[in-house]
Amino acid sequence: MNKSINELNADIFKTQDEEKFLDPQHARKKGMDFLALREYGYEELITKLQAKGYNYQASSQALEGLKQDGLQDDLRFAESFCRSRYKQGKGPLKIIFELKAKQLPRKIIDHALAELDVDWFELAKEARLKKFGAKPPLDYKEKSRQMRFLQSRGFDSDSISASLKI
Repeated sequence: MNKSINELNADIFKTQDEEKFLDPQHARKKGMDFLALREYGYEELITKLQAKGYNYQASSQALEGLKQDGLQDDLRFAESFCRSRYKQGKGPLKIIFELKAKQLPRKIIDHALAELDVDWFELAKEARLKKFGAKPPLDYKEKSRQMRFLQSRGFDSDSISASLKI
């Protein structure tokens, strides 16, 4: 059976593509490309590499090297993530939930939040003032609406209560 030149080229390139997805060095380069744009957690980066076609072994081997070289650090990622969410006016519960979804250990999450050193009561108050103004809620319906807003932002009940007592 004779193959056309296009079929022969497709076979050659297919083999080369398959090999690159098994190569930890190639996976490392792709991981560095991702890290050049922003910080990533270890598990999040593994998932991104696998989505690009790299197998788990090549991905994890590449990321171990990046970790040893200090290019990938879960704590640095968590701290950066916490700062960014804090600047958006998000509360601690929402930040914890999002970091858990990125499969970071609770110890790292707690450390990153502690490093942030934020007055969550004040942040809840600022978020409420920004959204609803200085006038306190007059009726139950408006108070409930403001409470739901702050709850969706990730503030705990103590912070919410304090922010409503202006």
